[in-house]
Amino acid sequence: MSQFEVGPGWYDTYWYSDRARPRRRPVSRRVARLAVLVVLLLGGGMVLSNLHVGRDVSSGLQDWEQE
Repeated sequence: MSQFEVGPGWYDTYWYSDRARPRRRPVSRRVARLAVLVVLLLGGGMVLSNLHVGRDVSSGLQDWEQE
């Protein structure tokens, strides 16, 4: 068989052979991903809440917003 010839029965062998079932991810990996998400959300919230604007923001308001 040359390099580019297709072997007889390759389709059946590929699609109908017994493949190993994918294993489930460990719980520790899921917990770690959740912890990273919580840290990012809390950290972003703290940065936004502690962000100080160094100028007077009322100068950018429209006339109808200053009531």
